[in-house]
Amino acid sequence: MGLVKEGVEGELTEELTVFGKIPVFIPRVDQPRKVVLVTGGSRGIGAAISLEFARHGYNVVIADIVRDQEAEKTLEAIKNLGVEAYFVEMDVSKSESVSKGISEALRLAGRIDVLVNNAGITRDTYLERMKDEDWDSVLNVNLKGAFLCSKAIFPIMKRNGGGVIINISSIVGLLGNIAQANYAASKAGLIGLTKTLAKELAPYGIRVVAIAPGFAKTRMALAVPSPILQEYLRRIPIARLVEPEEIAKLAYHVVENEALTGIVIPIDLGTTIASPLA
Repeated sequence: MGLVKEGVEGELTEELTVFGKIPVFIPRVDQPRKVVLVTGGSRGIGAAISLEFARHGYNVVIADIVRDQEAEKTLEAIKNLGVEAYFVEMDVSKSESVSKGISEALRLAGRIDVLVNNAGITRDTYLERMKDEDWDSVLNVNLKGAFLCSKAIFPIMKRNGGGVIINISSIVGLLGNIAQANYAASKAGLIGLTKTLAKELAPYGIRVVAIAPGFAKTRMALAVPSPILQEYLRRIPIARLVEPEEIAKLAYHVVENEALTGIVIPIDLGTTIASPLA
């Protein structure tokens, strides 16, 4: 009878005994798949991140405000990669909704190893035209949402002995931008939140990193008037939009590289060195 059983994965090694070295087959013990929770994971950058983690064997929980056709399409694409896909309804701007959503995600998936705070909105206009509700809605989703989700996930990751929180910020949070006072403030706030939580949660094995994309090929960016977009592209070193898949690959790299925490990583085709938004 052979040491290696057909259909059983494992490692063939040697063990030193009183009879000398003998071959030993150590069967692999399957570990439960890790789980990533992505807010706003139904479309755009969030969908790309969800799919990237699925390609690497993660089960995926999409947390979004509504389970629409885009959500169903993304869930199906994740399942086609051979992993589990779950959806939880969540309004990240509301504490009760976040608490219920995180609890439901944990019930469905059994664990949460990575949180990606990706949900975001814009309400762009000049300062003199900006209404209180324009300011409040953007700050509540983009910044308060990340705070609420991070707070809700902390006891889970603490109990697990660690985890990773990724905040999707923006180069607008680094550079500012005309007619985006609310959006810029929310994304700059995410950077401060990232650095603070990285210090505070490190003793629990939790890393926190911010990713700051430039203009990405999403509906949000493509809604920018063409003359403005073309002028932007003319002034940056690599004259194109960032692909959502490029941001997704960076997000996975952040999780894999255990030396990364408390930093902001621009992925912007050179926008920050060109400062085209000033």
